Amino acid sequence: MAIQVGRMVAGLTIIATASRSETRDWCLNLGADAVIDHSGDMAAEVTVRDLPAPDLILLAADPDTHFPILAAMLAPQGRICCIVPFDTPPDVNLLMQKSAALTWEFMFTRAMFVTPDRARQGIILNRLASLIDAGRLTPAAPEILGPINAANLRAAHSRIEGKRTIGKLVLAGFPPTTINQGAS
Repeated sequence: MAIQVGRMVAGLTIIATASRSETRDWCLNLGADAVIDHSGDMAAEVTVRDLPAPDLILLAADPDTHFPILAAMLAPQGRICCIVPFDTPPDVNLLMQKSAALTWEFMFTRAMFVTPDRARQGIILNRLASLIDAGRLTPAAPEILGPINAANLRAAHSRIEGKRTIGKLVLAGFPPTTINQGAS
């Protein structure tokens, strides 16, 4: 949904990343203006395609690998917003000469720390819900793998670890039980 929100709500030009043709097409269908291959030399591709240096970058996967590359690509005074944790501390000195920033976004910060603006989270979610209800935003169609059980959970983890999913994977419901519900 980040592509759609960035384009529609914030009016940004969106350069998405994808490494396969089906994920590239998915990004374009969601509204990306351009898609570059994150398995290759992203900085070179941006230059060759004459794309602008990004002012804002959403780092949503594999930050340990991508942060140094994205820091080099970032426009002066730009921002990288990360929504996933690093395994090792990033070298934020890479941002110094550009007076750029690394910021974090965590959906539950306001509620967890009871910030003065905590009601804003509800406002944001209500706005997104209104855009979805109006048909202006399309949530990623999830792939439902079946009920919650060990086999489906292993399958979901395997797919996620393989980094070859599109959208969300969902385990829905529980398998029927053989417990006698009427016994006391």
